[in-house]
Amino acid sequence: MPAQPRSLADALRTFTDEQLQHLLDARQDLLAPLPQGIGPLAARAASAPSTQRALLRLDRPALQVVEALAVLPEPVRPEDLAPAVGADPQDLAPVLERLRGLALVWGTEQLRLVRALREGLRHPAGLAPALEGDPSDQEAAELVERARRRGPEIAAALEALAWGPARLEAGQSPLAAVLAEARVAVPGTGDVLRIPRSVHRVLREGRVHRRLAAEPPRLEAVEVRERFAGSRTAQAVDAAFEALRIAGTIGRWDAEGPGVLTRGGLPQRELRRLAEEADAPLSDYVTVLQSCWTAGLVGHDGLTWQPTRDWDLFLERSAEQRWAELVLGWCRSEDLPSLVGTSDAQGPVRPALSAVTRRPGCRARRRSLLDLHARLRQDRPDAAAEEGSLVEALAWHHPLVPRPVLEQEVTAFRQEAAALGLVLAGVLSELGAALAEVEGLPEAEADARLVEALARHAPAPVDEVLLDADLTAVIPGRPSPRLAVLEQWTEPVSRGGGLTLRFTPQSVRRALDAGADPDALQEMLAEASRTPVPQALEVLLRDERRRHGRVAVIPAVTAVSAEAEVLSIVVSHPEAASLDLHRIAPTLAVTMSGPAAVMRAIERTGLSGVAVGRDGTVSAPERIHRLPGAHREDTTDIGPELPLDPAEAVLRIRAADAGETAVPVADRLLDAIARSAELRIGIVDGRGGIAVRQVLPLALDGGRLRARDAADGEEFTVLVHRVTLG
Repeated sequence: MPAQPRSLADALRTFTDEQLQHLLDARQDLLAPLPQGIGPLAARAASAPSTQRALLRLDRPALQVVEALAVLPEPVRPEDLAPAVGADPQDLAPVLERLRGLALVWGTEQLRLVRALREGLRHPAGLAPALEGDPSDQEAAELVERARRRGPEIAAALEALAWGPARLEAGQSPLAAVLAEARVAVPGTGDVLRIPRSVHRVLREGRVHRRLAAEPPRLEAVEVRERFAGSRTAQAVDAAFEALRIAGTIGRWDAEGPGVLTRGGLPQRELRRLAEEADAPLSDYVTVLQSCWTAGLVGHDGLTWQPTRDWDLFLERSAEQRWAELVLGWCRSEDLPSLVGTSDAQGPVRPALSAVTRRPGCRARRRSLLDLHARLRQDRPDAAAEEGSLVEALAWHHPLVPRPVLEQEVTAFRQEAAALGLVLAGVLSELGAALAEVEGLPEAEADARLVEALARHAPAPVDEVLLDADLTAVIPGRPSPRLAVLEQWTEPVSRGGGLTLRFTPQSVRRALDAGADPDALQEMLAEASRTPVPQALEVLLRDERRRHGRVAVIPAVTAVSAEAEVLSIVVSHPEAASLDLHRIAPTLAVTMSGPAAVMRAIERTGLSGVAVGRDGTVSAPERIHRLPGAHREDTTDIGPELPLDPAEAVLRIRAADAGETAVPVADRLLDAIARSAELRIGIVDGRGGIAVRQVLPLALDGGRLRARDAADGEEFTVLVHRVTLG
């Protein structure tokens, strides 16, 4: 028999690398900052904040065992624990193994709960706190026995109190006074009576829980038959492409982006207007919009919301890839789109695209709901679980979450999943089943399998169009990528199995504003249309083109002006390549890089530049700010270090425990500079958060790092003590 560990640290030292990786993956707050050895890891794993976070992730049987261990005197033998939770030893073993793996319980023959939970659980299993002056176990048994002899009415009341809460209202019934007189209940705060823990355990016949809820409750479901074979899959595919169509309307924000609230987010009035313009139900529009925000496709400059640089990359991907990105963004976020438009505790309406729609733990509960739907689908493919039954099952997986929250999230899950083609009438679709299979896989692999799932079930795209003299265009099916551009030039008339569109002066003008080419459109229509291009359409395109584009507006952050020969040197120089300068005149070029980055690049070419303000006077380059909304915002993690991969973290913890020293940050930066290698770094801000950036380190001098951002090519300098590396 292996020796009993004397502490949690001793127990963790017996863990294999795989067990430690599982622990760090399940409790990722233990990774930042990285513990310098097994001892510090054990200390952090046993701390109150970390154990409380771990407690919220336990399912009902694990929580029941934790509560029992908090009540029973330590150390607890497994044979004493089993009857305390009404369990068979074989049902208890996997639960204990899971709790040991989470470093909440240690020991085998003598079980111990980490102190923070033992002291922090004030009302385990509904029992009152153990207080000095409570009756002993023997006294409690005598008190209960005497009370039962007072008559059948008192005995029945004691039976009813056994599995209820320890708190009683003094004026609840005449029996309360009798119970108080019998010392079964004692005065608490105000008019409240309290059942002492020792007495309550006697009423429960020594048990802490009536029985161990080893299995989740069975889902109650109703059959939802398909109208014809494959109709549900067809509807799911339609919903997926409708979500992409809704997402595509964000491109219109270039012309007139919605405003930004002072406290952040999208005004509710603007949201309703955008949903109406997109011809989409508000709930579906919000789900798609929040998914785009989560994926980093929209941002703001403090005044208006607009597509980010990632939006352009998004549009270059196939329809299947775009859908996969939206779905994974929704599934793996802590945002609850259905909260948009509801009121928070302080009263104001929660706006879209704001932090107030984030709910900690929402992602884990969304995964649980997806898994519940997938398991039901395996047994009954056409069954839709009743919402009340789903709430009960979800409460088994997340017992500490209030029931109203679970009810809200069950409704939200079905509503949001329907907007993405994952659930239809409560039944998980083929696309939803594909998501359930890939959840938990690395993002690249999950993305590829979702792309394949949609491509497998989607009908072949149609590459022909019917044009009519009334300026309508009919696409009898899902448009091919070539015909998809027609939606940019038209207004929708009807959708369904096919797509009916109409060319209008406003829609043509909008397409021209977006830079669309009317010649390319006419050439494409001539090839794809079964009928000749109507003369009315040719006239409309010609007239709108003649009126359009008399004034050119070019987006730019910085303009560079010089004599033609000098500007040619700058534009062609390798040191200025990262600026992506666009020459719009012999003596003028523009770039999306900030003035400070442009000045440094010009200096590296061997030339000397001067910063000029908008009024033409010389100005310090730092005073000319670039538009932040034109770029994707940095990812910010709260914590003093950049989180590590669990496998790498285990290697470093083992090394620290063996007395090996970690490579200093400065040495790792110097190594990257020598190899001209990019690094993923974290920069600690003034609030203790981490701004994560992919950079190319250039120089390290005087405690300062000079680096170039890999995303936009801008150079920056930061103090080394503010830099953290994963």
